[in-house]
This record gives sequence, C-alpha cells and structure tokens, in this order.
Amino acid sequence: MAEIEGETTSGVGTPSSAVVLNEIREIKAELKRRVETILIPIATLAPEPYELVREIPAVVQPAGDEFIATFFDANISTAGDTQEEAVANLRSLLLDMFEYLESEPPEALGPEPARQLGVLRAFLKRI
Repeated sequence: MAEIEGETTSGVGTPSSAVVLNEIREIKAELKRRVETILIPIATLAPEPYELVREIPAVVQPAGDEFIATFFDANISTAGDTQEEAVANLRSLLLDMFEYLESEPPEALGPEPARQLGVLRAFLKRI
C-alpha cells in the first residue's frame, strides 16, 4: 500500500475504504441538508389588520439555491433566498391574495380562486 498526502491507498491511485467511507458520509450529510423539508407555522400576522383563526402551516423545502414555502391547503407558494425569507414572502402573498380575492365579486372568481378564498377565510380574518 502506498501513502498519498496522508491517505492510504491500495493500488495505484485508489483511495482506501476509510477515505471512501468518509467521502460517502460527507455526501450523505450534504444531501440530507439539501433535501430537508420543515414545517414552520405562521402564528401571527401583526402588524397587519388581520388575525389568525388558526396557525397556517408553511412547508419549506430547498430548491437549488433558494427555498420554497408552500401553504398546501390553498395551493399557494413563494420562494426566498433563506427559509425565513420564503416564509415571510408566503405570509405577505397570503395577505395580498386574501385582500384581492375578497375584493372581487364572488361570481367573478373561478373555481380555484373561490376555493382558495374559502381556505384563507378558514385561517384568517380582518380585524
């Protein structure tokens, strides 16, 4: 066995199994970090003139170099450079959509916007 820069190799240019196992562990740790999905509840809308009827579950997932925050019940998603930014963007979008959908006549809403408004009304209300 030869030694290359402190690593034991078996054969020409072949790293030892310990080196390979260490690389596999590092790759697995990086993959786990990248595919980690977390649930962050939106528990307040302050200082906006709304209150939550119940917490809004925001599912945050990595997507390349950014994060996607989704409120699956209403099928609404946004992105951000960090998990916190993605959730803040989702919070803002939920309020904007709620205001817009409430301002429209019910007959002007299609099936999906009408459903989204119903979901949003179950989670928040104007104060």
